Amino acid sequence: MPLPERRTVLLIHAGLIGSGCDAATTWLVHDYLSDAGVVPLLTQLRLHCASTFSHCLKTMTFVVRIAKAMEIDGSEHAILCVGALLHDIGKLSLPNSLLELPRRLRKTELEKVRTHPEVGYDSVSDKRILGWNAVLDIIRHHHEYLDGSGYPFGLTAPHISWRTRCVSVCDVFSALTEDRPYRPAMSTETALGILNDMVLAGKLDGDIVDALRALDLGGEVAHE
Repeated sequence: MPLPERRTVLLIHAGLIGSGCDAATTWLVHDYLSDAGVVPLLTQLRLHCASTFSHCLKTMTFVVRIAKAMEIDGSEHAILCVGALLHDIGKLSLPNSLLELPRRLRKTELEKVRTHPEVGYDSVSDKRILGWNAVLDIIRHHHEYLDGSGYPFGLTAPHISWRTRCVSVCDVFSALTEDRPYRPAMSTETALGILNDMVLAGKLDGDIVDALRALDLGGEVAHE
């Protein structure tokens, strides 16, 4: 395995172990990544935009902790982790200058960024391994909201899987609590308040947000 890919694998492994993932599930995640041949893609993402890769790792760690709290294990837990890791893989198609803009996106820029779920889906849709359709569902739909206001398809609650809902909650929380070029990281309390508002607006799954809120969110794993 080339050195850059080994570094990627070690960072993923550290994120899994650091967030309390059990050994069996950790190796299942590695098996999925290896069998699907996506470690090179994740390495490209890490080298293309380190902050996006770090965000994917952080999202995965929250998924691990929620899955543990809700007693989800085995292959289901591993699929959630892989989906979280790959949810933003479509951003490989976007220039780093756009991903790291020190201001809010303009309408045309936002439209371009909003292509990443479909691009990501297309980039890994040729894999033929057990459980991969669930991973693809997460990648393609992680920006859908339960009230139909999300993208790219405007799906509503009955058409959004629990797996995707879980990654969506962790994705939003991770993004809010990270430093972004256009704003500093929000506090845990502020971010949870925004998630609660999104639940009240019918956008996010309240049970998953409650599970996240019940976690000890004081410590964060540094990935890069």
